[in-house]
Amino acid sequence: MSSEPGHLETAREHHGASRWARACEEYAAGDSETTPLSVEDLECWAEAAQVIGRIDEAIAVLTRSFELWAEAGEVHEATRTAYWLWSAHVFTRGEFAIAAGWVGRAQTLAAERGSDEYGWLLIPRAYVYIGKGDFATAEGLLHRATELGLGRGDIDLITVATTMRGRATLKLGSLEDGLALLDAAMVRILTRATSPRTTSVMYCAAIGSCYEVQEIARAAEWSVALDQWLGTLPQLGGAYFGNCRIYRAILMRLRGDWSRAQEELEQACRDLAVDGQLVAGHAWYELGELRRLQGRPGVEEAFERATAFGHSAQPGLALYRLSQGNTQAADAGLRRVLAERQQADERLLLLPAVMEVCLASGRIDEANDVIIEMAKTARTYPTTAMRAILDAARGALALSEDRPAAALAGLRAASDRWRELGAVYETAQVGVRIAMGCRALGDDEGARMELRAALATFERLGASPDASLTRGLMSDQNAHFAVLSPREIEVLRLIVTGSTNAEIAALLALSERTIHRHVSNILTKLGVRSRTAAAAFAVHHGLT
Repeated sequence: MSSEPGHLETAREHHGASRWARACEEYAAGDSETTPLSVEDLECWAEAAQVIGRIDEAIAVLTRSFELWAEAGEVHEATRTAYWLWSAHVFTRGEFAIAAGWVGRAQTLAAERGSDEYGWLLIPRAYVYIGKGDFATAEGLLHRATELGLGRGDIDLITVATTMRGRATLKLGSLEDGLALLDAAMVRILTRATSPRTTSVMYCAAIGSCYEVQEIARAAEWSVALDQWLGTLPQLGGAYFGNCRIYRAILMRLRGDWSRAQEELEQACRDLAVDGQLVAGHAWYELGELRRLQGRPGVEEAFERATAFGHSAQPGLALYRLSQGNTQAADAGLRRVLAERQQADERLLLLPAVMEVCLASGRIDEANDVIIEMAKTARTYPTTAMRAILDAARGALALSEDRPAAALAGLRAASDRWRELGAVYETAQVGVRIAMGCRALGDDEGARMELRAALATFERLGASPDASLTRGLMSDQNAHFAVLSPREIEVLRLIVTGSTNAEIAALLALSERTIHRHVSNILTKLGVRSRTAAAAFAVHHGLT
């Protein structure tokens, strides 16, 4: 017994210094049947176990804590512990029935005691309504939870409820109000007013909410703060910090540090392999996206793992199929997921990929429809990134319609916005299209400068597919065909073989009307009058 006070003192010291594994060991050593830990020490032990992913241990300790709080009639503390039990079962195990059971026990306790201290129990209810798409009901519950937290002076409850209320408000289409709520929550997090487990979870929730509506500037700012906080911790691990790694990696990719992003995502996938079911799919999806951009192997494997964990592989998989020339598969995948998603914030992340597929397929009318939806979404969520996406799409469409001057106006606006956000890859991507616009207007020198700048970025990032494409555009041979879209070049190659419009339509799974439009565009852009002349031009300039 004489050693137990020493163990507890050491455990508390380790907990305060964020040395959570050591804290768990010392709490365990200081616990015994004859001298069990106090409920306050059990709470600290459970938190330490949770944040490093020792979920079995955390659940066992939280269970003891709940029973002690309930026995003492401390309803608020018991409901808080029930919330963390719910969180452990849902977010690390996907055990919704067990999680609901703990919420039910806490509700019964509150009812039996005639207590109105049920603020923590409103959070799981709100999650259910968010999952159903009933954001108004969720917002009301979270507003009430915030009020109860304020009445109790519970900073963690206030922060969790405010963060989730911000997300619900964003989904209701109110950008300004939703971001204001997230800002209020982040102030508490940034000033270290919240517990470590609340800090880790709500950092990720707030950043994720911003990415959902393309509020990248805020997400990046908070990601820097998250990165600084994580850098002060001696140990990272488990579902809570695995989720943090994902958002840290997203910022690294955005800012051009792809090698570190890859390391973070691979570690996150390992951390979330067992106890992180609901977020592991996100880690695998982001890893698949990075591999796709790098041209590395394992893209399909990563997307398959994401799917296995319940995370959609779109739009990344569609863009991967498009890069392989399988436009039909890309189109089918995107159409299916768009049919499933009706919320504007769920669709906006898909629309740029839909635009690329439409342009590659020569479906200009559909591309115009995508622009209309993008513009509507940008009015609801007028963020810098959303405006950049819209400007880039308008520019790409104008290029396809042989309106290079209009295209350059939109593309340069998009470039400025992406540059403002520090999005180096997106800036380079737009730069390639700016080069195509310059060439179409006869400014070959301007085009070469844009392409060299883009190529330097792609090579530094390790974006092999884009680098290869850009080198091709810089060659003298391809300069003759720079005015043509990739689909038009594909059609021209088939014209060279002697294929008829009907045969080309069958080969490319397009309508004859679409092929006729492509052929007409080819003749106009090359300045020739017949298919035969176009074929001769192609052969003369070495199109293969």
